[in-house]
Amino acid sequence: MREIILLIHILLAIVWAGGIMFIGWGVYPASMKLSLSIQRQFLITLMKWSHHFLTLAGFFVVLTGIILGTVLGPIHSWNMLWNTDYGNTWLTALGIGIFTLLWGIFIGYREMMHIFTDDFLWKEAENGNKRPLIRELVRLAALESVEVISFVVLIYLMISF
Repeated sequence: MREIILLIHILLAIVWAGGIMFIGWGVYPASMKLSLSIQRQFLITLMKWSHHFLTLAGFFVVLTGIILGTVLGPIHSWNMLWNTDYGNTWLTALGIGIFTLLWGIFIGYREMMHIFTDDFLWKEAENGNKRPLIRELVRLAALESVEVISFVVLIYLMISF
């Protein structure tokens, strides 16, 4: 049973982290080839669909991580959680995983949709003034880098133990 849950955990983590990185480093740059109006509609549609899918994947990564550490793992007491390297690493990973999921839901996605639905930014860009839109997209990339950095830290924690 543990192996099945571990496999699900790993596959969902690949979907969650890989999906976010693929959108950011693959799909978004490719969408830059589209006209601004088509790019905007494409990105809005993509994010509305993928947000729910990736949020579910992230939720189940956290849930399976809890199950793997407790029900199917060695953490059966507060002492094990607070006073062992495994417990400390697991708790750190859990905190980072929950933080990353909440960051994506409440900060990354909301900011992204705010930018993609801001008529002023896109009309200015269509009229030749791309500076405000580019500034907001750079700010968004910085906000989204929090998730990527968190994924890297999570991977490090998982393989270091």
